[in-house]
Amino acid sequence: MEIALVVLVVIGAFILGLVTAWLAKGYVEDYIENAAYAKSIVHPEMLDEDGMIVSDDLLYIRNEIVTDDEDDD
Repeated sequence: MEIALVVLVVIGAFILGLVTAWLAKGYVEDYIENAAYAKSIVHPEMLDEDGMIVSDDLLYIRNEIVTDDEDDD
């Protein structure tokens, strides 16, 4: 009886490991694919005259919607 319980626990752990590895493999492959794609896409304004990525601080503009509630009063 004890041997049967040990065998069931070992088989269950093996199946659980297979399922976990299979799911993790999908996430890791997606992550690697997205990282490679992100590395290949560089905006032209981030390159200098020689085609190298600019290491200076970049200026960015953030669009903010300003609501002026004083006119509504």
